Amino acid sequence: MSSALSPPRPIRRAHRSGWTARMACAVVLGVLGWGGTAEAAPDESAVQAAFVLNFAKFTEWPPATLPGRQAAMQLCQFGARDELAQAFRALEGRLLQGVPIQWRKVNKLDEVRGCHVLFIAEAGLPLAQLGGQPVLTVSDLPGFAQQGGVIGLVRQSGRLRFEINRGMAQAAGLRLSADLLSLAMSVVDGAVRREGTM
Repeated sequence: MSSALSPPRPIRRAHRSGWTARMACAVVLGVLGWGGTAEAAPDESAVQAAFVLNFAKFTEWPPATLPGRQAAMQLCQFGARDELAQAFRALEGRLLQGVPIQWRKVNKLDEVRGCHVLFIAEAGLPLAQLGGQPVLTVSDLPGFAQQGGVIGLVRQSGRLRFEINRGMAQAAGLRLSADLLSLAMSVVDGAVRREGTM
């Protein structure tokens, strides 16, 4: 699994800004720090959780949707995947946007309200019905970014990379950093698929 520790892809620009280099390092260091030792490679769920955390660090939500100091950033999961849930629970208490992360499981669409980040672990959630809610949706389901998700995790040549649907991020009122966009293996500008579920 050591190949998954590489950053998602060299940026396509002629130069690397300090911010871009930090983003690449943040992904790698987040993964390396997971097991406590450099020798203990994390499992794929831990790698995915580290990616999700770093995606969130490079995302801006509308100010009105951010929690106050006494609240928390809601990291939600749709779909049963116990190892992933355990990895996300390990993020609880870490600071994101200056407030602690709180994990919770959602089972249906109306429970998504209030989520800041939503990892979709299995098919069955109608993305088109999120209605532009300011939710950073992430999944490793095939074709996720092309079907209306914001960030899709993709396994390619033994490494974990990601695709971004910039159009859906904008529709949700989210601002993704230019450096995060430049690290994506592809950027899609399409709208959400209008029928069916993810």
